[in-house]
Amino acid sequence: MNFLTKSAFIFSLKTTLAAFLAFYLALELNLEKPTWSLTTVYVVSQIYTASTVSKSLFRLAGTVLGGVFIFLIYPSTVMYPVMFSLAVSCWVAVCLYLSLHDRTPKSYIFMLAGYSAAIMGFPDVTTPSDISYTVISRIEEVAVGIIISSLVHVLIFPVSMRSLLENSVNNWYQQAKKVCGSLLTQHQSADSPERDQILVQMANYPLNVEVLMTHCAYEANQVQRLVRLVSAQYQHLSYLVPTLTAIEKRLKLLAAENIQLPEEMRLSVTRFLAWLDDSAEENSESVTRQLEETQSIIQQRFLTNELGTEQSLLFTGLIERLQNFVRILTAYHGVEVRLSQLKRRRGKPEVMHRKKYVDEGMAALSSFTAFIATFVCCLLWIGTGWSSGSNAAMFAAVTCSFFATHDSPIGGMRIFMKGVVIAIAISIFYSMVIIPRAITFEALIICLSPALIFMGLIIANPATNFIGLIIATQLPGYIGFSHDFAPNTFATINAALSTTVGIVLSLVITLLIRNKRPSWIARRALRAGLRELLQLLGDIRLQKSTLLQRQQFIQRMLDRINIILPRNVVDPGINMTMENNLITELWLGANLFDFYGRYYQILQQAGVRTDPLFHEISLYLKRRLKNIHELPGGDVLRELERVLVQMEPLAKNNINLYMPFYFVFNIRLALFPAVRWSSSQGQWQLSGDVE
Repeated sequence: MNFLTKSAFIFSLKTTLAAFLAFYLALELNLEKPTWSLTTVYVVSQIYTASTVSKSLFRLAGTVLGGVFIFLIYPSTVMYPVMFSLAVSCWVAVCLYLSLHDRTPKSYIFMLAGYSAAIMGFPDVTTPSDISYTVISRIEEVAVGIIISSLVHVLIFPVSMRSLLENSVNNWYQQAKKVCGSLLTQHQSADSPERDQILVQMANYPLNVEVLMTHCAYEANQVQRLVRLVSAQYQHLSYLVPTLTAIEKRLKLLAAENIQLPEEMRLSVTRFLAWLDDSAEENSESVTRQLEETQSIIQQRFLTNELGTEQSLLFTGLIERLQNFVRILTAYHGVEVRLSQLKRRRGKPEVMHRKKYVDEGMAALSSFTAFIATFVCCLLWIGTGWSSGSNAAMFAAVTCSFFATHDSPIGGMRIFMKGVVIAIAISIFYSMVIIPRAITFEALIICLSPALIFMGLIIANPATNFIGLIIATQLPGYIGFSHDFAPNTFATINAALSTTVGIVLSLVITLLIRNKRPSWIARRALRAGLRELLQLLGDIRLQKSTLLQRQQFIQRMLDRINIILPRNVVDPGINMTMENNLITELWLGANLFDFYGRYYQILQQAGVRTDPLFHEISLYLKRRLKNIHELPGGDVLRELERVLVQMEPLAKNNINLYMPFYFVFNIRLALFPAVRWSSSQGQWQLSGDVE
């Protein structure tokens, strides 16, 4: 692995320079623990300037919040160790719970507010009168570190995130084009693992792009305009995964039944592929018009019995999804055109944040784990009277907070433990052998520079970033720099033992309470989606649903899909395929609304009874909440068959009923993909499963 790149060297040198400048300024300002300023530099320093600035601001805000809390509770609780420990442990848990409700980098504010209170409050319990000075000093030390780090990274060879953000969105767009093109040009009888892998990668893009947008909002004005552009494009690209899977499903059905595309559809697909190759430059109006004309021809052939029922509906569905794809890409390109016509606005752009799915149960469980780990370490500290026992409680809070977002935190905690042990070993060597010889600040720079530069190179490499960051942030604290540069070896060893105990206890408690598989997280997201689908179904039946509700339902389901898909790949323990990950449920909800919500009056006038169908689908979804592998039963199929058989002649006599007929066919296709239409008998019959 290549560590010695130009960008890595520049980052390492900038960070080392910022660290020594911050340490020197903290010494000159006579701050209590100048080593905190040095540590803060390594905590907030990132390869990209914008992420350094944003993390610096988030860290300052979190530190201030934690300091204010400790300052407020100290007078009334510090004389009662158990009460004080309980208060701080509860604060850590509450802040972590709030942090887990935000999946952007801003969640760092509340997470830090939680464990920074423990870091500021626990060490000073033996001298409670100094708490005001301690809180102010910690905030000042952190402020010095983030100001120096931000200035160095902004002024010296700044690295913009513009290309990273542009490439992420462009890769998202290009992969969608690649998948769509391969679907229409390759044989669909077999699954394509490569295509499925691309779809999983596309499911990861929304979160990655949101993270980049959050950081880029702190860059220069020209990059802020890009954030506004990407924020709008992001909304359109998020619809690509379900659209592509819907295209794939219909093509597979056509291939399985050996149904050839009619001439007008072949021409439309050819025209679509030509547009797809150059969609950024070519106007979409002509391909949209051709798809609409083909749609009309298919409907007319259905009315005149030139096409079979299932063929007509499958062709209609394929054209409809291709039209969706055209609209998505057209909107994607149209955003840039519209923004380029606007005058450049000043100030930080407003990044759109839609309401995201939050697993309240998992957030509560993670917070409870952090509370138990912190409080248990506090009780151990109180019971033993260990002078350095505060380190155990502090690191229990830090460890549980750091890894609360992980499906299975144990792996990350082990790496954290490994990094801390390495930092302890290096710090003991430095405090016993190297540092005692450094009697001036210049000598200290000479002693520390090789290690800090090497740590910077490790941090700059994505593969070793995490372990390098752990070592670099823990090393100065264990050495325990003071104003006379005289480290206390005994204090270092004592603190190291206490830290190790805290991490081990938090790891064990997490293993007992919080350690979950990715498949467990995916199941919870799936059930949450099913509950929302049930709610939408009830609103549709009562005519309470709206287009806005439909849109919000789709957005929330897309968010859950992006959570489920990657976890199915990492941990396929629940055997959820591409058709069992809420994509089907998303289309089911949308088609139920389009069938009944849009055409309620027409269906009522035609005398189509829909209540039994909605009732059976509702019962099936309730059963599936208990068993996610539950398949729709014969009652649902019979009701679908009844509605479809009733609507087929009505649709042939009234073109206005064709689209509701098509939507109820889509419902059948979602629930029973293996059932085929036999036009000679007017019945549905079971065929081989093509999924």
